[in-house]
Amino acid sequence: MLKYKVAILNVLRNYRRSLITLAAIVLGCTSLILFGGFVASMYEGMRENLIRSQLGHIQIYAKGFHLNANKEPEKYLVSKQDISKISEILSQVEDVQLVAPRLNFSGLLSDNQHSIAVTGLGVDADSEELLSSAVSLVKGEALFPDDVSGALLGEGLFNSLNSGVGDYLTLLSSTTDGAINAVDIKITGVIRTGIKEVDSRLVKMNIGLARDLLYTDSATRLIILLNDTQRTSNVLDQLAQDFDKAGLKLEMKTWSDLADYYHQVVALFDGVFGFIKIIVLFIVALSISNTMMMAVMERTKEIGTIRAMGGTPFEVISLFVLESIYLGIIGSILGLIVGSLLANGISLAEWNMPRPPGSTQDYPIRVFVESTVLLQTFLLGISIAVLSSIYPAVKASRLPVSNALRYV
Repeated sequence: MLKYKVAILNVLRNYRRSLITLAAIVLGCTSLILFGGFVASMYEGMRENLIRSQLGHIQIYAKGFHLNANKEPEKYLVSKQDISKISEILSQVEDVQLVAPRLNFSGLLSDNQHSIAVTGLGVDADSEELLSSAVSLVKGEALFPDDVSGALLGEGLFNSLNSGVGDYLTLLSSTTDGAINAVDIKITGVIRTGIKEVDSRLVKMNIGLARDLLYTDSATRLIILLNDTQRTSNVLDQLAQDFDKAGLKLEMKTWSDLADYYHQVVALFDGVFGFIKIIVLFIVALSISNTMMMAVMERTKEIGTIRAMGGTPFEVISLFVLESIYLGIIGSILGLIVGSLLANGISLAEWNMPRPPGSTQDYPIRVFVESTVLLQTFLLGISIAVLSSIYPAVKASRLPVSNALRYV
């Protein structure tokens, strides 16, 4: 136990040198916690925004939709009978919060002066409040089931028209039989999804009106919203078995399968985080190594005395390594405390990030306190402290005893 006591006394003896080392470790740990928590919050915000504005957790299609829908989309719709069977099965799954049919179409929207190509979406108005909770209403009112001819326009699309809320427009599209059909729609509101390209083309209406436009009672897909995103894979496996038993020929995609942009952003920021982590650890390692070298120079005579009294080189190395372990543990714990407090403070401040490219809305800065990030940071703080002390410790153990005792 003597060497442990000596090591802790050496840490406390020169408190200025110890404080410099601790400050470096605390700064490094705090930086890793803040950036890691910010990245985690960004991932969650982007994921939930995609799920609750466009994708849902799971989407159900007719068999062969993704392979052939670009050529003949009208042949790969989910029929009214299948929708009824699917809804009955989903009603027995506890994790399912809601299921809603959607009917996609494209067409031309006219305000009697010019026409604009649009992407249409027929929705169940009752379920949209939850399914599109990340979509913000800019003007007018939300879509209600009794709005027979009502429609919501994307903000960019609305701004490109010479019309206001309450005005009527003409929507032209092809039916499932290949004929041309048109309906009059009333602008009930203006919405913002947060994605500029979507807002410049989106028309959202009740699915009943969309079915009248396309002459069909089917749906392009069914959107499933779950109570917990983490349960997506489990529910997908359960539904695959239930649909097979019911003889339904369907295919399913999760939000992750459809969110290519999300995965590209995650891969990018994982690389950035890894690079920043390397830089921070390198700076901390240099600081600790420099401090330990100063300790070796200041304690040369002490090291010579230890060797003269029979101390082995390994004992000298272990003494310096023990000091670095103490500093690493104390510094990492302080770093976790400071980093967690700053993370919570930044989140409570409710500052906004500048709008990212292609977005139409600001995002609040949030920094999560992730248990995984805390554990990794704690272990990295100790590890880098120990690794940075090895070279100075080895150098100290190799000092000739006679020279060390004469060192002034």
